[in-house]
Amino acid sequence: MKLNYRYTLAYAFITFFVLSIGFAIVYAALSRSVTQATIGQLAHLNEVVTMQLRSERDYSTHPAQANVRISRLAAPGPPLARTVQVRNEWDATWQAQVEVVRLTTYAVVRGQAYAITSKAAVVKPADIYFTGLVLVFAWTFVFLIALVIILSEVISWHILKPFNTTLRGIELFQLGQKSNIALAPSRTREFNVLNEFLAKMTTRAQRDYQGLKEFSENASHELQTPIASMKAKLELLMDSELSEKQLTWLTTMHDELERLTKINHSLTLLARLEHYESRPNTFVNFSQLVSATEATFADLAEMKGLSIRQQVPPGVQVLFD
Repeated sequence: MKLNYRYTLAYAFITFFVLSIGFAIVYAALSRSVTQATIGQLAHLNEVVTMQLRSERDYSTHPAQANVRISRLAAPGPPLARTVQVRNEWDATWQAQVEVVRLTTYAVVRGQAYAITSKAAVVKPADIYFTGLVLVFAWTFVFLIALVIILSEVISWHILKPFNTTLRGIELFQLGQKSNIALAPSRTREFNVLNEFLAKMTTRAQRDYQGLKEFSENASHELQTPIASMKAKLELLMDSELSEKQLTWLTTMHDELERLTKINHSLTLLARLEHYESRPNTFVNFSQLVSATEATFADLAEMKGLSIRQQVPPGVQVLFD
């Protein structure tokens, strides 16, 4: 899964969680606000009734008189605080259980104490607004997710461009190349730290690679000449008059040298296969090489009664493959 898709998925879970909590908070706040609004309306109604009692008007003709009950108290006492009662009751109009709010306030008119109780049915938000709230939050969630998917593609392309360039540089990087790995600079600190680490590691890997390459090539080259010289001398000794026991020893030594020669050839082949390349073309001082070879086989030539003459002028450079 791509990195921006992981971000989108994580954001979707977070958004769903936040919207769910927000929906619960809004629903609770809406329910409370409806109840508080109903209490406010009932308080206003009780004030109207109190004013009519003080003006000696007939309240029986008021449109809300069916929801108001006026009770005379035995004797006026200290001012009482209003009381609010909320409970579920059967409503004949709605033919269902509804939440009824009752508000009782107290007033003293011309020395007579009254208890004014008004009531009203509260329409729960779940009955009217719940479906609407769910749809609003659902469409908000869908819109946010669609917006995040679109923006994640655009923004991730811009922000992750240096990271993608680094990945392509790693894919194209070869240990045998002379140049360093291609890393794009970035304004993001984490990407720059990653680039610095990769630059150090690739430089170290290139250095170790070159060291291993030179060692394997030099080891193979340095072993080849003494092995050939030893084989030639053993073959010369085997042609001389020897006892059976001595001949057996020399044969064993010759077989071991043959085995060592095969190991040396395998080492050379393995080094070239591991590096996916052949030995580079280099200039070699041919004069020094001939002189060194002549000195190596001088003893063998003397035993065979042969003479070696060198006719290579000094300073001859030859391109070896």
